[in-house]
Amino acid sequence: MPNKREDDANYWRRRQERDKLPSHKQLENPCVLPCEDLAAWQLLVSEYYNHFQPTRPEERAVIDDIIYCEWILRRIYRTEVELNQYIYEYKVRTHPDFPLGQPAAEAYKLFNALEWRAISTRKALREALDELRDLRLHPIPDPIPDPEPEPTPVTETNDSPNPEIGFVFETHTPPFAHRPETPPSALPPDRTEVP
Repeated sequence: MPNKREDDANYWRRRQERDKLPSHKQLENPCVLPCEDLAAWQLLVSEYYNHFQPTRPEERAVIDDIIYCEWILRRIYRTEVELNQYIYEYKVRTHPDFPLGQPAAEAYKLFNALEWRAISTRKALREALDELRDLRLHPIPDPIPDPEPEPTPVTETNDSPNPEIGFVFETHTPPFAHRPETPPSALPPDRTEVP
């Protein structure tokens, strides 16, 4: 039985051949969609890296977050413009006096979701900028290298094959093996008589 991945791949291959869709090339950068300009992304990255000039990996990670948020905000702005154009051009009845209000009234849920995404991305951008400022003011110290361990002193080895486990085994002797001889006078009197 074929698995889902093979079924999906075959479906898309058949659809691509049938509908003559262009083949999907591997994205050079996963942040940049095929309809977006890769050169604009690379320019944005170089501007931020040239401006902040990170020296530590923590700073580079935060700057990458800042770049991503900025790119998403630009995408959201373009999406809002395209959404307005799409709704205005493809509506049957459009009012020429309200070119911006009519699309917002027609698709208010879409615009609300888009605005919510823009607000949350702006908040993430502000938090990343604050985090970078905090990292610059209070950098994470480099880890202190471990001192070289002192050589362990050589101790006498016990002939016992058991490893040392924190307690000492008692040595048991058989009960009658090394019993000292006691003189008969030291033995208690025999109590065989009954009073």
